Amino acid sequence: MISEKELLVNRFISIPKDMGTFNCGAFVAGIVRGVLDGAGFPAVVTAHFVPMEGQHRPRTTILIKFGEEVLRREARLG
Repeated sequence: MISEKELLVNRFISIPKDMGTFNCGAFVAGIVRGVLDGAGFPAVVTAHFVPMEGQHRPRTTILIKFGEEVLRREARLG
């Protein structure tokens, strides 16, 4: 999990109101997924808004769920 208070892409990109709560952090999640996949760590990577009490803007969390093959390989390596 990667948590960022004010993700750069969310700060400088405007989202039309008809797109609701679209999170531009999905672009960053795609980059993270590509790097992990290229390094041999396939994973599902998603971006989520997490509300913060007392803050106007929500925090962005990049959630990483590694594939079963990665977990088995890491368990085997100890």
